[in-house]
This record gives sequence, structure tokens and C-alpha cells, in this order.
Amino acid sequence: MTRPMRICPLLQQLLLRLLQAVFGMTVSGRRNVPRSGGVIIACNHISNLDPPVLGSAVPRRVSFMAKAELFTSRAGDFFLPRLGAFPVNRDSVDTAALRTALAELERGRALIVFPEGTRSHDGRMLPLKAGVGLIAARSGAPVLPAFLWGTSRPRRAILRRPGFSVRFGRVIAPERLRAAGARKTVEMIREGIAGVGRDLLPGGDTA
Repeated sequence: MTRPMRICPLLQQLLLRLLQAVFGMTVSGRRNVPRSGGVIIACNHISNLDPPVLGSAVPRRVSFMAKAELFTSRAGDFFLPRLGAFPVNRDSVDTAALRTALAELERGRALIVFPEGTRSHDGRMLPLKAGVGLIAARSGAPVLPAFLWGTSRPRRAILRRPGFSVRFGRVIAPERLRAAGARKTVEMIREGIAGVGRDLLPGGDTA
């Protein structure tokens, strides 16, 4: 099993500064991100820009799942692993990706997942895939809900209408996830992400 390389903190900071300067990016709730230990950062998904945008906002090194199709080009195959990404096949149960995710959490890494499995084209959250519940259950790691906005319209973001926004919620403890059971774990994570979105967006429409 190949361990994903991770972007160094200096490059994360440089990318964050660039996104703030060009796209008016704002980040809130960073104090809620655990600074050590395995944690699953579960976020909504509206753009292919989401992984690097969210990754730059996390104040520690990250790993994340990315759809396998992004690794088929030379550029993707070269750069994505260096950003901490590893491929996941969305058309089936990808046991290799699951093993990699669990290994990263066991090493105390921050693992970014987009549990909807694909991008929402209207900003409304899609049903979550069961995989995020499986990873949470097998790893025993806490889950940190997060929400992104503005990345689906980068041209508008340049004009700050609106800019990119990232917000981190409060950690869902492993004890709460275990007590919820497999099916309710996924529902709890979805509600956690949606709740962060309601705090972030005018009108709070994430349903």
C-alpha cells in the first residue's frame, strides 16, 4: 500500500494566502480543528477546487480521497499525491482506498473526505455515501464537519460576490458516533455538515 505524500505546512500557508488575495477567501472555526491525532474532516462538495481550498484552510498536514479519474492525466498523477491525495473508485466499494484511509487515521493524520461522493450542482447537499460511516466506525476517529461555499463560481469570487468561504464546525466525538450506530452515524455527520452550512450561508439553505 502506497502512503500518500502530504503538502508541507509552508505550501499550505502560501496557498491559503494566495486564495485569500485572489478569491477573497475567509476561514472560520479553525480553532475547532484538532492539532494532533487522527480526525476525519467531512465536508460538502460543490467544485473540483474543493480539495486544495479546504486543505489550505486546515492548520495541519492533510490527506484526502480524490476520485480516481483525476489521476489518469500526467499532471494529476504527479501533483495529487504530493498534495496528500490518494485515489478512490466511486463506482464500487474501494477496499484499497478504505485501507489507505484507515492507515492514515491510525498514523494520526487529518483525513479530508467529501462523503456525498460527487459534486452538488446547485449547492444543496446530496445524500451521503455509507463509506464515511464505515471509516468512522472502523477507525474510532472523531469527525469534524466543515462547509465550503463560493468555489463553484471562482469568477464571481474574484469580485467577492461571494468570495470563497470555509467554516469548521465542532468535533463529533467517537463516543457519540458509536452510540448512534452505523445508519445514524451517517445521518449525524450529514446533519453536522448541514448545520455548519446553515451558520455560514445567508438563509441557511443546505437541505
